[in-house]
Amino acid sequence: MQLSDIRRRQAAETVGEPRLPGGRTRTRLASPRALLIYLIVSLALTLPMSALVSIVLNGDSESPVFVVDSRTQGERAVADAQKRLLRTPDDAQAMAQLASGYLQRARETADPTYYAKADGLLTVALQKAPRDAEVLIAAGSLALSRHDFRGAFDLGTRAVTIAPARPAAQGILVDALVELGRDEQALMAAQRMVDLRPDLASFSRVSYLRELHGDLDGAIEAMSLAIQAGAPISEGTAWSDVQLGHLYFAKGDLDGARRAYERADRRLGGYAHAIAGLARLDAARGDLASAAQRYERAVERLPLPEYVGALGDVYLRQGDLARAERQFALVEVERRLFVANGVRVDADLALFDADHAVNLARAVETARAEYAIRPSVHVADILAWAEYRSGDVAGAQTHAAEALRLGSQDPLILYHAGVIAQATGDRKRAGELLGRSAALNPRFSLLWSADLALQLRNLGLEATP
Repeated sequence: MQLSDIRRRQAAETVGEPRLPGGRTRTRLASPRALLIYLIVSLALTLPMSALVSIVLNGDSESPVFVVDSRTQGERAVADAQKRLLRTPDDAQAMAQLASGYLQRARETADPTYYAKADGLLTVALQKAPRDAEVLIAAGSLALSRHDFRGAFDLGTRAVTIAPARPAAQGILVDALVELGRDEQALMAAQRMVDLRPDLASFSRVSYLRELHGDLDGAIEAMSLAIQAGAPISEGTAWSDVQLGHLYFAKGDLDGARRAYERADRRLGGYAHAIAGLARLDAARGDLASAAQRYERAVERLPLPEYVGALGDVYLRQGDLARAERQFALVEVERRLFVANGVRVDADLALFDADHAVNLARAVETARAEYAIRPSVHVADILAWAEYRSGDVAGAQTHAAEALRLGSQDPLILYHAGVIAQATGDRKRAGELLGRSAALNPRFSLLWSADLALQLRNLGLEATP
């Protein structure tokens, strides 16, 4: 299988072999006892293993009673690892297992203090077992979560050297290489990963790389394979559905995006990322009341800065300046909290600052510092936009070209580059880039869709309805 791109998926969950399209097996009718056994085994395969607490017969009847653990995947992982560590307190792999559980809890709660807990465990584990692949992979996952991509690259390289047949080790390398701007090496690492195990983790990375290279249809195909390969009821599969929704949104297929987000929400019930995706769709369709309600629900469950900021943008569009400013102030508080726990959030929040004209000098400074160590296409785009918004059109032009070096079809990146081209006086290039953005999804951004239409009108063009 050849690939041209990858969707980063930290802590991706896989269960069994991927179920590829077209596979058929012949079946025959089974006895009631065989059907009962099949039902039990099917649940064991589709539910997270630790969620299946017990399956027992109710008295003399043959009706099975299922007692399902209601804890989240992260809560179960932490509890299981803590029990193991109590039994073997000097076990480096047990420390790595608990650290991985803390990383899952961080994903579930957006509480960055879990990173500090994981770091404490992994510092000791690496001292005890510096050549243990499990420990290195867990430490690499922590580095990725903290956006320490150079550290993740070093740890991933060590893990691959020790355990070249471990797909998870290759995954650490893929994610780090993408962010470090080492695109060809990322492609090769991803190919090795998918050759080792074509599953949710590898297919989702294939999807992301295809997206970065502008192949949205190929990205959708690979993400669909990732979803088919995942356990039906799992955070990893739900997350992949959300990413599929984002891909459909980028193409302007809002109905396809909605189906993917709703499917993700059904998998876990109240999944914050899915709710935020549906809120984004509401905003794109002009239903600000529903968008606000959904973002409020998402933030209540998972107060990530991107969702807090998006909620503020909706309030601002509704004319509720006071509520918007409270959300924007919360973004700043969260910035400090993440930084205090060792998470680099500078690039993403530099974009927030640039979008909202908040301390543009800081936005440029932080974006430049981030680009110096993490020259990915997304950071190049953020830096270009921050420079443009601060008046540095020449610098913006240089970095906008960098952001497009792989052929991105992200309507936001195309919009940024088109506005910058217009500012340089290159009307032809501006019309081409802005036209491509509008052709993909003219409602790509609550903040900037109206400006996209205005820019096109100024160029004598019209946005796609």
